[in-house]
Amino acid sequence: MQAPPPLPDGLDRGGRQLRWLLVLGSGLGLLAAALVPLALVGKFHACPFLRLTGYPCMFCGLTRAFSALAHGHIADAWHISPVGVPLFLATLAAFGWGVACLVTGKKLLLRWPWRWIAGAGAVLLLANWIYRLTAGLK
Repeated sequence: MQAPPPLPDGLDRGGRQLRWLLVLGSGLGLLAAALVPLALVGKFHACPFLRLTGYPCMFCGLTRAFSALAHGHIADAWHISPVGVPLFLATLAAFGWGVACLVTGKKLLLRWPWRWIAGAGAVLLLANWIYRLTAGLK
């Protein structure tokens, strides 16, 4: 098995800095989704791909799905972007995991099969994009 690639100076694998990065990154994403009003998110389309082609990109709808989930609208989020639901749950789990690791002082276990996870994520994004295109969602 190959050794994982080195991290930038100052970061040790699973160390305190990485735990804080996980907690802050996921926490800020969840907080932003909860604080932004749904009415504002639904009217704002910043995607350059959508503006140029008139078709949504692979990531279109994820912000609206996150915001809908943060406000408790699960069915709306699923309709907007089905892949947004497991991604939101994964972000929520990452936040909880990071907080638990900070509180207990345990290191993050980063020995997951990341290539398989990335491949599955790419397939899910592609399936989500096909769904959005066939459903006529923008």
